[in-house]
Amino acid sequence: MTDQDATKHLLMSASRIGRTLTRIAFQIFEDTRGSGDLVILGINKRGALLATILSKKLSEIFKAKIKAFPVDLKNPDYAGSAAESAGEALAHTLPDIENKKVIIVDDVIYSGKTMFGTLQMLMSAGTPSEIKLAALVDRGHRRYPLNIEYLGMFCPTKLDEHVHCDFTGDGEPGAVWLHATSVAEEK
Repeated sequence: MTDQDATKHLLMSASRIGRTLTRIAFQIFEDTRGSGDLVILGINKRGALLATILSKKLSEIFKAKIKAFPVDLKNPDYAGSAAESAGEALAHTLPDIENKKVIIVDDVIYSGKTMFGTLQMLMSAGTPSEIKLAALVDRGHRRYPLNIEYLGMFCPTKLDEHVHCDFTGDGEPGAVWLHATSVAEEK
């Protein structure tokens, strides 16, 4: 076992992610009870991939087409890296959200900066009837007043740890990993 293997821990397998997204889809179904006014937005690459999977599950449950829309961030360097997102989304990528029920999806929420920036952008793009947040993993360490209504797993982390959601080449979730940064890796 290498040092890197010792600092990598499996939080969720692909099958657990699938079950979790199914549970979240049923929670959304129970809360909304109407597909005509439901908009699913996925933040960045991984949140958009999860939103697509979630929309497929919702389409099966609602027996109606539920489409997911990606939310692009202005900072192109942020793709789940350790660097923080600018938290500013591009409003021109959004569908009509006026009087719609909006679910914002991301893979991992940490400080909440990206999610909060997306909320700010939504407020300038229209007036939804309600906005709810969904995340696969919540790391804690919130700096913004956000409530994740649809959560897969709460995993409080240390500041030197990182949670990463892997996807296969065809956009299916692979696993969620907890990585601990050692002193040797930082040098």
